[in-house]
Amino acid sequence: MSRVPITDAVVEQLKDVLETDLLDDEHNYMGAGFAAQDLGHEELAQFIYEADAATYYEALERARAQTQPESTR
Repeated sequence: MSRVPITDAVVEQLKDVLETDLLDDEHNYMGAGFAAQDLGHEELAQFIYEADAATYYEALERARAQTQPESTR
């Protein structure tokens, strides 16, 4: 695991995973990886496999920011 680039596609796919409610805890990156595979989000699945925890958390923050209404940001 290492620092890998966070692409727009990764953020969009992670946002999709968060919106489907497939995760019991959004910090569970292993669960996010399985959900990504279930949804056919190969780029996100590969990202989660390669990324370290800090990089996943940064991508998670970006995806959460996109799912929140403007008034709560």
